Amino acid sequence: MINVNQVDDVYQITFRYDPSVVYLIKQVPGRRWNPDGKYWSIPKNNLGFLINQFKGTVYEGSLTIRSDEEINVNSDIDSTLEIPDVDISRLKMYVKEGSTPYQHQKDFMKYSIHRQSNGNMSGFILTDEQGLGKTLEAINLALYNKKKNKFKRCLIICCVNSSKFNWKNDILDHTNGEYDGYILGTRIKRDGNERLGGSKEKFEDLSSKQMHGAKRGSKLPYFIILNIEALRYKEKKSYKITEAIIDLINSGELDMIVIDEIHKNASPSSAQGKQLLKIKKATGSKVEWIPMTGTPITNRPTDVFIPLKLVDGHTFNSFYMWCQEFCVYGGYGGHEIIGYKNIQHLKAMLQGNMLRRLKDDVLDLPPKVYYTEYVENTPYQSKLYKEIAREVISTRSEILDSLNPVARLLRLRQVNGSPELVDKSIKVDSSYIKKNAKLIRLMELLEDIHDRGEKVVIFSNWVEPLRTLYRFVSKKYKTCAFTGTMSAEDREKHKRVFQNNPEYTVLVGTIGAAGTTHTFTAASNVIFYDEPWTPSDKMQAEDRCHRIGTNRSVNIYTIITKDTVDERVNDILYTKRSISKYIVDNQLDLRKNPKLFDILMKDTKM
Repeated sequence: MINVNQVDDVYQITFRYDPSVVYLIKQVPGRRWNPDGKYWSIPKNNLGFLINQFKGTVYEGSLTIRSDEEINVNSDIDSTLEIPDVDISRLKMYVKEGSTPYQHQKDFMKYSIHRQSNGNMSGFILTDEQGLGKTLEAINLALYNKKKNKFKRCLIICCVNSSKFNWKNDILDHTNGEYDGYILGTRIKRDGNERLGGSKEKFEDLSSKQMHGAKRGSKLPYFIILNIEALRYKEKKSYKITEAIIDLINSGELDMIVIDEIHKNASPSSAQGKQLLKIKKATGSKVEWIPMTGTPITNRPTDVFIPLKLVDGHTFNSFYMWCQEFCVYGGYGGHEIIGYKNIQHLKAMLQGNMLRRLKDDVLDLPPKVYYTEYVENTPYQSKLYKEIAREVISTRSEILDSLNPVARLLRLRQVNGSPELVDKSIKVDSSYIKKNAKLIRLMELLEDIHDRGEKVVIFSNWVEPLRTLYRFVSKKYKTCAFTGTMSAEDREKHKRVFQNNPEYTVLVGTIGAAGTTHTFTAASNVIFYDEPWTPSDKMQAEDRCHRIGTNRSVNIYTIITKDTVDERVNDILYTKRSISKYIVDNQLDLRKNPKLFDILMKDTKM
């Protein structure tokens, strides 16, 4: 047992003498030997170096840390159970014709109005679970602000680019045509149709306060929509769109900003993240911010800095100071985040500045029903898998030293579902299906689903497998697609057709493009042709079909190839759930957990 005990600003290390342990401790900057107390000590800030030295060694499991910094404690976020008693009987709530607002959506308005009545106009973080209708809630708050607080405009910033169309459509639908969302940069072509312009056109709209770039055109409406990447637009040293937003706020023309899926593409180190902070610094509390995410992660404090800062939830002046409080550093040069600390402090800040409800707590939705569909590789796939596995195992050290070790396992996963991507000699013809066990099982599942008269969404991590799936599936069933390689207009068209046309019963989509923000409640079946590397990504994808509007149980099928890396990934991420020591920044961390490589390759039949 190696005991590491915090004493004021140092950690004292005691253990039964072992020269190998002494050697590891000596690699930590600032270490000192105390002959009187017979213990080693290291500065408090260098604990990460120590942890990193022991990772991957036989001593890793012997390290016992006692600290008031709550090292690597994973604290779940509590749901908001107490809603203020606010009279909203006279409040008009907007909702799609034929529908009524749910109680949790009414409670959202009570919570929002109560905060405002207490003088808190900086906003709050909305972290309702996926599928609870955060968009509708934000729309209703914006329209309440327009009427009650005389807000001039609400800007919606989309961190997932394609979701700007969802917002435009949802505003129109939920207000029954009374309001429409304008996507900044929209231009009218000669034939009268619309096209989306670039960042320059978006800046023109913001600076002129006019739609469609017309000097004498209509004024910008109440709801204006922008993708977050547009904040990077720069001329010389000037971020023009950021400055235009600041001008609108300071002149009283913009009073509310909603940020959808803020956990995506808005890190403090990114250009767009820095621009959000710049807007906040230049405008203070003149605007109400509503950052939205369905997946708040308390063991990833780097995600929380910006949303809490926007709503005046903390007083840290810099991201550097924030990281010193919540991140454990070690590794090369002491700059790698190897863990987190003080999570209870972070949780306390979050709980006081956010609203979170879970579906199980507020909705009586039909259940999800999970099915694991195990397949065995065909003889052709088994032979190819062994060849690639031998190559992977023989280059273990090189893979672990690479910048993205997980990506180096991609070829093994491709063999299981898309062998044509690895073996260029194979032809994707009528005989191909006999060589692909996953595709055989997929087609069997589709036949069962169609016999029941139901629709299905098929997810894959990657576009390439979907190209092959589409060739086979679309020959038998009318099929839509939703991937990042399609134009935004085509994606929206396919989504619309899938949701509304009963003849189109299959939608194939990538988890990256279709697995968040969008609604596919026409389907009561989801098939994962391959699984994402993180459970949260899979849950988000499932909830595209399991959300408000779902009126029957949703079947979740996952196709897994036995005795391969597919099964190992499922064991680690989705079955055993003991993943905290393998996860850093929401990713499987092979570099700092080399034994994870051996777990993933375990039982690989050679």
